[in-house]
Amino acid sequence: MLRIRFHGRGGQGMKTASRILGSAGFHAGWIVQDSPVYGAERRGAPMSAFTRLAREPIRERGVIASPDLVVIADETLLADLAAQPLLGCDTRSTVLMNTRKQSAELSPLGAVSREAIFAADFTALALETTQSLASLSVALGVAAARLLGLSLSEALAGVTDELSPHLSAERQAKNVALAQVAYARAEGWPIIQERQTTDSPTLVTLVEVAFDPPTVAAPSIYAISNSPERKTGNWRQFRPVLHAELCTRCWICFVRCPEAAIALDAHDYPVVDYDQCKGCLLCVHECPTHAFTAEQEVR
Repeated sequence: MLRIRFHGRGGQGMKTASRILGSAGFHAGWIVQDSPVYGAERRGAPMSAFTRLAREPIRERGVIASPDLVVIADETLLADLAAQPLLGCDTRSTVLMNTRKQSAELSPLGAVSREAIFAADFTALALETTQSLASLSVALGVAAARLLGLSLSEALAGVTDELSPHLSAERQAKNVALAQVAYARAEGWPIIQERQTTDSPTLVTLVEVAFDPPTVAAPSIYAISNSPERKTGNWRQFRPVLHAELCTRCWICFVRCPEAAIALDAHDYPVVDYDQCKGCLLCVHECPTHAFTAEQEVR
């Protein structure tokens, strides 16, 4: 069995990427399973998805603890304690990362050998080909398919299965073009082999969870909130950057910011609280003088 774990942020399409890979594997004759895991659907929040491919019925369910391939859509997730994309990786694991850095420039990723780390700027590929960041799902799903030894025709069939019900013919054509570029980008990478193991399956002990009354188990609505302590600034893919020389202090960004992440300084210029800014870029789109620009987040 091949076990693939996708890590991304809400809005990057990793749920769709896992489905593209699963559909491509189905067209190749594999038995497949894919499932996402996330809480409330909030753009920028860390999420993960899992795809299994096997030649026999798949009896595993849930989280993939020991992945053969980990696909990371955003390198900032490496430092996010809520994501931990490298958890469970060992010397037999492979990492596919979306980053502007070259593989040789990346720091060691836990137990994963440097030869098993493959990196490319799939964000740039998606924006250049489709002008949409949502197409990152196609680029990473198809690149993962290539790493697993699936053919281009099988990868394209997976893309068509997942996107044709939702996109116009024009958008589909652009995503097919992106899939071809992403597949070619991964062409020289070695194919991942199934792990050969004779280990007995791990037995999971079921735990009885005791019931507590609401006075103990439920949170108090009168308690002081802890939401200010949740620094959602690490959810960003792009950050808004102010160019003060273009700012007319119209306050539109201050008024429209849905997270109240923009304040005003002593001279009424906007100041972005990057600890709380989620990167929705509403300020970039609303600013009448284009004083805000979007810059890709790299930590």
